[in-house]
Amino acid sequence: MIDPGDSTGTARAGKARQIDTAAKRARLPQRKNPYWHGISGGRGGVSLGYRRGRGAGTWVVKVVIDGERTEERLGAADDEGAGVEALSFPAAVAAALQWGKQQFAIVEVSREAAHEATVPTVWSAVEAYAARRKKIAGREGSEAHLLSHISINGVFAKTRLARLTAKAIEDWVTQLQRIPKTKKKNKSEDPDPQLAPLKPGTRNRLLGDLRAALNATADRHRRELPGHIQAEIKAGTRIEPISEEARKQLLSDPQVRAIIEAAFEINDDFGYLVLIAAVTGARHSQIVRLKVADVQIAKSRIMMPSSRKGRKRKSRPPAAIPISTEVMDRLRSLLARRASTEVLLWRWVHKRVGNPPRWIKDKRRTWGDASEVKNLWSKTVELSGVPDDTIMYALRHSSIVRGLMANLPVRVVAALHDTSVAMIEKHYSAFILDMADELARRHAMSLNGEKNQVLQAAE
Repeated sequence: MIDPGDSTGTARAGKARQIDTAAKRARLPQRKNPYWHGISGGRGGVSLGYRRGRGAGTWVVKVVIDGERTEERLGAADDEGAGVEALSFPAAVAAALQWGKQQFAIVEVSREAAHEATVPTVWSAVEAYAARRKKIAGREGSEAHLLSHISINGVFAKTRLARLTAKAIEDWVTQLQRIPKTKKKNKSEDPDPQLAPLKPGTRNRLLGDLRAALNATADRHRRELPGHIQAEIKAGTRIEPISEEARKQLLSDPQVRAIIEAAFEINDDFGYLVLIAAVTGARHSQIVRLKVADVQIAKSRIMMPSSRKGRKRKSRPPAAIPISTEVMDRLRSLLARRASTEVLLWRWVHKRVGNPPRWIKDKRRTWGDASEVKNLWSKTVELSGVPDDTIMYALRHSSIVRGLMANLPVRVVAALHDTSVAMIEKHYSAFILDMADELARRHAMSLNGEKNQVLQAAE
């Protein structure tokens, strides 16, 4: 093999220099560049070189890996006048091959180390998912709760996605416990073993966020991960069956009206928030994103923004929710002399001043997380006279059931509340059956040959 930089070899039309015997090497002219002879791997592989000097020559070796050349001196050649430690040609070839193996091994280890640094782990997947969700929503959500239940220094957090199994996820789920209210100084500390385990519903919500985080990372690194990882994630994050379905809190129309009036008595800003929640059945995260232009007076409707759930990148169009004239009259004061692009609902932020300290209004800002309404809602429940355990989400449940009992098609109810038909059928099946029963009764056959009274009335 002739080195590209060997002008003498090039002049001899590619004939390789003979360096396998001392006699042949003695006839070579002295020069700075070695005489190279390929011994493994072809061009760019391991090559043994002989550098001819004034005295005994020297063996050198080189290899080119990933475009990078590495060269090293092996020792003196067994030329005339060389010492006892001089290497013969066969010995030099063996030493060169061994050195070449070591270089390839070093490069391979470096590659693995670099790959290890980029291979996603459970922790990096959840962390990336949490950061992405926070960027989209502008605040922390349920994914922050998931992070708090994964010890950053734990075995599960350090598990590489390529080696993740359903059993590893299941083992993590079985040790989930409640986090104490007092925050620990070191977030990596494991939960107190005396704490009670999480409820099945809470575990299922954590599994939902974990599944979304792992699937997002697995999809992004699909070319680097084994093909079975998606199946492992699906099997490991399967939700637990809950024997007793959570009770749906349903409010009558008089109760809803009492809640609205109580909210306005406590705070006008909160009153408008509760009013819109009651008449639309929308989620808190949707309502707080309403703009002034979303309240369309001429058409008596509210254009409710879609929720930011799921993995769809394109946002869905807003839902047009009709509202009554009296509700629209009450919302008019929110729209007067305001820009159409301005956020619809605002609230006061208070600060503590003076001694003794007291709270005063400081500035206005938009509503944030749903937890901000906790105290205001508690006061509203007490003032309105509804059951003490009534939650604000009951306004959404009641709105959905109101639509079903009004004989609206399930698909229409689902669209108005930004959910799926499957979810409506799953959680409100009893009311759908009542609705279907009423519709079917209209077509019931009469034994005396007379038309159904409902049909007669319709005609």
